[in-house]
Order: sequence, then structure tokens, then C-alpha cells
Amino acid sequence: MVYYTVRCDPAPGKVEELDRLLTGAGKQFWTSQAGVAEYHVYGDKLLGWPERTITIGVRDMASLQKVLDSEGRQRVRKEFLGYVSRTEAQIQELIV
Repeated sequence: MVYYTVRCDPAPGKVEELDRLLTGAGKQFWTSQAGVAEYHVYGDKLLGWPERTITIGVRDMASLQKVLDSEGRQRVRKEFLGYVSRTEAQIQELIV
């Protein structure tokens, strides 16, 4: 299992739109993809970076790469980028 993790801060005035995307169209897209086993959105309880963390558990790198290369993911990402002021992504593999 690999984990695709995205951290972000909402753009000013875009918190509701971002959360609606992450819990609606974003969740629907990711959970419908072959190989995706988990989708979680976390909100930060402390002040600071990041305000939102999205973790997506995927069976293997080949499945993740297929999703990342898809047109559907490009559409969701384009909308996502309109709602955030800062973002970064990471691919992690469980060690223990």
C-alpha cells in the first residue's frame, strides 16, 4: 500500500468551497478509482500549516500513477487549485 498525501491551506474566503470539493467531487472521484482503498480529509486543530491534509491509500504505485495521469484527476486538480493558497504532495510507503 502507498499513501498519496496532499497538504494545503484554503485561499482566503474559499474554506467552504474547498471543503465541499474535498468531501464531494474529490471524494467521489478518488473512491471510484481502481486500487484506491482509503480516502480521508483531516482539518488542523492548531494554528499553522497545513489547514487540511488529504490521505489516499492506494494498492500500489502502478494504480496511483494511472489515477494521477487520468483526465478526471486533472479536472479535479484544476478546481482544487482554485481554492488553495499553498499546497504540497507526498507519496509515502508504510514501513512499520
